[in-house]
Order: sequence, then C-alpha cells, then structure tokens
Amino acid sequence: MYASPELKMQRSFSSQAQQDKERGLIAEIATGDEHAFEQLYQIYFTRLSQFIFHITRRQDCIGEIINDVMYVVWEKASTYDQVCRPSTWILGIAYFKALKSTVQSQIREDRSVELNDELDYFPDRGAQWTAQLETSNWLEAAFDKLSTEQRAVVEMTYYQGLHYSEISEIMQCPENTVKTRMFHARKILAKVLPELSGGS
Repeated sequence: MYASPELKMQRSFSSQAQQDKERGLIAEIATGDEHAFEQLYQIYFTRLSQFIFHITRRQDCIGEIINDVMYVVWEKASTYDQVCRPSTWILGIAYFKALKSTVQSQIREDRSVELNDELDYFPDRGAQWTAQLETSNWLEAAFDKLSTEQRAVVEMTYYQGLHYSEISEIMQCPENTVKTRMFHARKILAKVLPELSGGS
C-alpha cells in the first residue's frame, strides 16, 4: 500500500516520540523508579512474548525469560547509553536469554532421551511437524525447520521491523552474517511452505 510523504513523516515522528518515551522510562528506572519500570514492562510484554516464542518455540518458558530480561533492564538501566534504540537494547538482552534457554532445554531433552528407553517407541523429533499440520498450523511447522539463529533473524526482520544493522548489533555478529542467515532461511521456507500447505 502506498504511503504518502506526510503519512511517512507522521509515522516517523510517532516512532521517535515512542523511542524518546522509552528512553525517558529507562532513565527513570536507573534512579530506582518502580512505576517507570512497570510502564516499560507493559510496553514490552506482548512484543517480548512473541519474540521469545519464535526463538525458543516453547510457550512454557516465556514468562520466566521475560522476567529475566526485565530484571536485567532494572539492574543495568544505568548502563544504557541512550544511543541505540531502546528496543535494540532490550531485544538484545532477550535474544541471549532466549538462546540460553534453548540450549538448556536441548540439554535436558538429550538427557531425557538417554535415560528413558521407552521414548524409542515414539516418533522422533523430526516428526513433530505432523501434529502441527493436524492443527492447521503449517506456518509454525515451517518455522521449526529453521535454526535458532535463522528464526531470530526472520523474527527481528519481519515481526519486529528491525534493520539488518540493528539485528547484527543484537546478535553481535557482522551484518553480512545476518544477511546470510536470512538468505538461507528464505531458501528453506520457500521449499518447505508449499510442501506443508499441500501446494506444488
């Protein structure tokens, strides 16, 4: 849809105003203002919930990770340099917390498989997409085909609206690495989505 220059400018001002508000809240949090912390928590709760789910693929850990993220925000608010966007700083914290949770979850799953021989009678992890298809959730099934890093890049690009430069800052990797991960993610999705949706 075409957006007029006036509308683009209005959106830009709105975005800048929101960033300024969030910067102000972080500055207040740095002084120990609990009300400012509650406001920032409410602003980011839904956004963080979606972000964390798309990386971890688990609903049960979202609340815990959000609490971990916001605890870091509370503790480290005074270190925020006010230069990058607040969302870049907060999502950067969330990315590494979600990544850590994913690794820990994988370790627990591997140990469970080692300790429980009865699991051999059940479908392997690669067959999990079947159950997802049965619930008509083929898009989520396709997302599961991506690596954690690829999911993070897709999430931050399409769902969070971040630029590659911001994503490279969050993931602490070169911008070309971000582009490469997106390239491979697109190739996988282009192949998997038609198969899962029954297309040719």
